[in-house]
Amino acid sequence: MAGCGSSSDSSTAPAPSATTTVAAAETRAEMCGQTRGPDGALYVHALGTVKVDCAEAMRVATAFGPKIATGQPVTVEGWNCTFPTTPGMLARCDDGDRAIGFFGAH
Repeated sequence: MAGCGSSSDSSTAPAPSATTTVAAAETRAEMCGQTRGPDGALYVHALGTVKVDCAEAMRVATAFGPKIATGQPVTVEGWNCTFPTTPGMLARCDDGDRAIGFFGAH
């Protein structure tokens, strides 16, 4: 009986984990690398509904990094870079359905 109870307990535990994993994947997709930000390293993640090539993400990140300190939205290599209120995300650059996120922690 105890074995049955622990079996059903484990089956209920993975459901929230799966939901958490999906939410994390939507927030931070592939980690492409790091760039310098005004307060240290920023982690660059490909986001959006269409995959961003990491080489392109890092080109945009390198160009945008020095401009982050202004705190003002800017256009960098055709990407619209802004400062969203998404928890943990310090900045974001969008180009249509493609997006790049900048995070202070990995």
